[in-house]
Amino acid sequence: MFASFSQQSSAQSDDSDFVEPAVVNIDKGFPGYAHIVAYADSMLTMHYQLHDVYSEAYDTSQVNQLYSLHFLSDSLKESFDSFYNFRIKRLKQDYGFRISGYYNYNFKPGFADEEDVYYKQRFYLGLDWNLLGNGGFLANQMQAKELESALKVEQFDRSQQVARDNFLYRYNYLIYVFNSEKLRLIADRIQLLQGLEKIYRELFYIRRVGWEEVLKVRGLESRMKAIQRGYNDYNYQLAHQLPAYEELPAEKDSLPFLDVDPVKMMALYETHSVDSLKDAVYLANIRTKYKSLEGWMIRPFIRYNFQQGVNDNWRKYGSAGLSAAVPLRFGPSHNRIAEAAEVLYEAKEKNKVSQRKLDLFNYFYDHQYKKYQLFEFYFKRAQIEERIRKQRAFLLLKSPAFSPVQLLTDIDQKLAVETELTDLKKEMYLDILKIQSVLNDVPVTSFTKPMEMDEYVKRFAGKRSVYIWSKTFCQMDMQTLIADLDMNEIREVLLSPGKSCPDAKLSAFLKQAKAEGIEVHDLIGNNQLLFDSTEQINKRLQEAVDKGFDGIHLDVEPQALPQWDSLKEEYLARLVDLYSKAHAFADSQHLKLSVSIPVFFPENYLKEIYRNADQVFLMAYGSNRPSTIIRRISEETTIDPQKTVLAVRPGDFVNRLQMEAVIEKVLDSTRVRRVAIHDLKAIHLMANVQSLGDTNVVKEYLASNKPKEKSVYHLQVFSADYKLDPEKVKKELDLDESLIVVHKNGYYKYCIRTFDSLQKGLEVMKKFRKIPRFSGVFLVKTDVGRQSVN
Repeated sequence: MFASFSQQSSAQSDDSDFVEPAVVNIDKGFPGYAHIVAYADSMLTMHYQLHDVYSEAYDTSQVNQLYSLHFLSDSLKESFDSFYNFRIKRLKQDYGFRISGYYNYNFKPGFADEEDVYYKQRFYLGLDWNLLGNGGFLANQMQAKELESALKVEQFDRSQQVARDNFLYRYNYLIYVFNSEKLRLIADRIQLLQGLEKIYRELFYIRRVGWEEVLKVRGLESRMKAIQRGYNDYNYQLAHQLPAYEELPAEKDSLPFLDVDPVKMMALYETHSVDSLKDAVYLANIRTKYKSLEGWMIRPFIRYNFQQGVNDNWRKYGSAGLSAAVPLRFGPSHNRIAEAAEVLYEAKEKNKVSQRKLDLFNYFYDHQYKKYQLFEFYFKRAQIEERIRKQRAFLLLKSPAFSPVQLLTDIDQKLAVETELTDLKKEMYLDILKIQSVLNDVPVTSFTKPMEMDEYVKRFAGKRSVYIWSKTFCQMDMQTLIADLDMNEIREVLLSPGKSCPDAKLSAFLKQAKAEGIEVHDLIGNNQLLFDSTEQINKRLQEAVDKGFDGIHLDVEPQALPQWDSLKEEYLARLVDLYSKAHAFADSQHLKLSVSIPVFFPENYLKEIYRNADQVFLMAYGSNRPSTIIRRISEETTIDPQKTVLAVRPGDFVNRLQMEAVIEKVLDSTRVRRVAIHDLKAIHLMANVQSLGDTNVVKEYLASNKPKEKSVYHLQVFSADYKLDPEKVKKELDLDESLIVVHKNGYYKYCIRTFDSLQKGLEVMKKFRKIPRFSGVFLVKTDVGRQSVN
């Protein structure tokens, strides 16, 4: 067995000068081989238990929470606002009223002989109302507005300072969170490298490698430990020196890679950025500040006068009046000064705004550049995962192609790439934080969206489920079954274990599937449930709970009952009632409930079916044309595409390539995202299916063969890997012709008509293909001497 060791595939300088150890040749005769295999197996188990840096189960609420953390509060806000608000309130409630008084005493100072004193003394008490002028009613209201405007400026400036301080805390907290993720990966990698070092030392002792190769592995291990210490020191100091971090978690689960939408980003900049909000506040303050009533005065008054004459008699009388003053100015008006102040402000801010826009574009560009790096590392990760998957399959199947050292090397490389991806995610999140700071802390999800990275590396479209019937389950060994599910990206199994299969095998499979992250649902296909009591139904469903299934799948088909045509409404009502009871039971046991239904149930029943099921599998069988399938499932996808699962049958397609192409087209045209294959055995047999209806095959056949007299051709309209009632097939296809059943390549092929010549068969085939429900028919060549024909 051959394996080569690789350092962390990294853009960081830590491992940039590391040289890979030499290629090592190990065979099964090596004394420590069994030990190496056991260690590789344990590391494989650890690998599949790891939380990947990217997960489909991301949580965008955690993203918003991460970007909205407030580490600092404005401690002056309450007292400062209170001070301003009291002043504003006092001004608004000062209406300009004043109680005024006056006293005057006249005497003869003796400057002249003829001094005429009109009265000896005089005083009055009155009420003045200052409408305009300093301290007047309107002036006070204007000053209150000026203070309100000044308060808004002060609040804005203070909020921006708090935002800047919070930005620094968030920036470091993001590093803190992603350092924690990298520490987990580095710890796993150190554990792996320690095992590799032991293996290399053993190889050194038996002269398989030189000491320098051991040193290279040890050097990488030492380097990882040094990086680990650095990250630990940073996180420790951050958590213990800054009180704001004490109660915050160091780990965030399922943070997705985020892409930035530039259109939304710029739209938010125009409406929510610091610049747009600041301009509104500051310009409003300038306009308010230069609205002045300086020099103007209007003051009505009312008084009561007391006057003592020279002969000591008193006069009492009331008076009222109005005093006014209008300023005469010859310089610029207040409006001109305000306009000049606005121009001055805008000139000062212009360069700052341009700089912030450039910053915004630079942050976006930097984020996009890291996205390109992300694709490079992500595809590299996918290639390594595929190598790990193959090695795992070799291990399960006890294949001689299994290489334990190669497996360990691949796991080490994946951990290195995972660390790089974590670092890239951190850098992308920091860029988004910078963008958010320019956009004045808007929710991050308003201008970003999670990147569906798995869509780039998946083998098959949609999330996959598969039906497995009891015969297939009992015949397949556990290792082959698990490897098969892994190869076909199956994450959900609808299993009918049957009664003949040992319970021990079912328990072992359920345990293994759970370890692999695969859900297994109990597939129940008994039509008798339609007529059973609630107690009988619950008793059958309880068996699924007792055996440890993750859910229940009901494949009850009233349309297959003999009296379907005459009792359709009754049967459908019974079916909905069954689903309702099963749903209540499943809810009480915290299990998922899914059902399989054909594509022709009435709409009023469909809504009830969807209401009582977590998933509805639509058996869109009998056609391989995307347009036909889309039309058939249109009612169901309108009700709830998220609950809908497209169930397809391999026997309806010429080959796997055609089936996958049709699935992709259907998923692209609908909002359905889940696909179920009926069934696992049909996937196995699909590789052997060939079609004379394929144009290229026909041309190749005609060029190299001539039809023999003993060969005949049948027009295949349906196929299955187990025998069906011909009458049922005819009914489903609405077919009046007699069926010819040909058993070939593991399939029961249901055909019509017999043709002695290929040319005649092709002519009829083309006519049938114009009929929508027969669009996928093709010819089957049968050697009468070798095939059994019914």
